[in-house]
Amino acid sequence: MQTLHERDTDLSVIIPVYNLENYLTPILITLKDQDTAYYNVEIIFVLNNCTDESEKVIRLSGIDCTIMNCDIQGCGPARNAALEVARGEYVWFIDGDDCLLSTTAFRDVLDRMKRDGLSIIRIPFASEKFRWPYFSMVWQYVMRRDFIGDVRFPNYQPAEDDAFMDTLLGKAGYDRWNYMDMPSMDAPLYFYNYLREGSNMYRCTILGEKI
Repeated sequence: MQTLHERDTDLSVIIPVYNLENYLTPILITLKDQDTAYYNVEIIFVLNNCTDESEKVIRLSGIDCTIMNCDIQGCGPARNAALEVARGEYVWFIDGDDCLLSTTAFRDVLDRMKRDGLSIIRIPFASEKFRWPYFSMVWQYVMRRDFIGDVRFPNYQPAEDDAFMDTLLGKAGYDRWNYMDMPSMDAPLYFYNYLREGSNMYRCTILGEKI
């Protein structure tokens, strides 16, 4: 019998979703177009108390994926719930309102990590409105599942990524000041949809809400 950590999936892509029906199309298209070649990739969407048609949009896309629910509000709990069922040797947390910039992103990242024996790699990104990388944007990293271990996101938001990435960067010998020195992919593979209306970042930065 296989134990929890004996996995036959190369990569788990974890995507929390909260009322994104109008923003999912770019990520769904780039996921569907991925050429994974010889790799086995699982995609896990976590519906986080959605009150719109996000689930319907995902299902109509035809993507081979797992759709699960998390009743605890916030990206952190949603990601934690997916980690408990993820089978991948590696994990990439992606936001549902962003997208990938290459149809071979998954394959290229896995090739590099397996070739160089990496536990964590940084993913360069592009954005129309955001120019300065910040250490805790979790989609900037792909990590080995056993490197994450029992580290989990806290149940508060925003800034739930800070505690998670502070811990994991420390395990890798980096911190929030030198994390860009870690191995990285050569070209941007990810597009960050910064300050999308309705996002936590928008609500904090533009509206000044405490979430």
